[in-house]
Parts: sequence; C-alpha cells; structure tokens
Amino acid sequence: MNSPKYDIQVSADTAYLEAQSEPAARRYAFSYTITIANHGSIAAQLLSRHWLITDANGRIQEVHGDGVVGQQPLIQPGQAFRYTSGAVLETPLGTMAGSYQMQAVDGEAFNAAIPLFRLAVPRILN
Repeated sequence: MNSPKYDIQVSADTAYLEAQSEPAARRYAFSYTITIANHGSIAAQLLSRHWLITDANGRIQEVHGDGVVGQQPLIQPGQAFRYTSGAVLETPLGTMAGSYQMQAVDGEAFNAAIPLFRLAVPRILN
C-alpha cells in the first residue's frame, strides 16, 4: 500500500515542572516534547505554528509564530523531528492543540494537525 504524499503525524509527551511552578501564585509550568513524523512520500518543511492553549478556567491563549524553537526543519520521508518547549498555565490542568503550517518540496502547502493533549499536575485528577 502506498503512503499518501503528505502524511505528517504529530505526538506529544508532557511533564509538570514542579521546580518552576508556584501554585500559590497560580503558576503551573509544563514541558512538552513534540515528535513530528513524516509518513508521507515527500519531504516537507515546517514553516509556522498555531497553538490553542486552554486552562481549566476556559481561558484560551492563541499562539502564532514562525517555526518551532527557532527552527524551520525540513523533514524527509521516514524521518522525524523532535523538540521540547514549555507552557505556563494559571490552573493545574489544561490542554493544547493546534497545527503546523507545512510546505512540501513540490511547493504544496498544507496543515499538519496537532492532536489535543493534556497538561496536568500529577494526581490532580485523583
């Protein structure tokens, strides 16, 4: 079975940064490691990002920017790009989701969805 030409899969791993958080000041810091895998048949470059970061109070931060962590990686078929970044929320629970704006080497522009993932202080849901 042939893979589609443009097939970017995004996954996330998260961690609560207790040493950088101050719950009494409503500051909860999290790191997230994103893996962007190219399962398509053509190389594609990540040009920009769009995030929706939502805290437990329903407050939404919208973030747009060029690249990720100062880079605009070209991801070859069968390869992946991984990076770690962070977010600070006013609540111990929140979510992130969004998309990466990509451009394939054939000139075609497309979006790669970033599936919703949760930011949570450990044991907050128990």
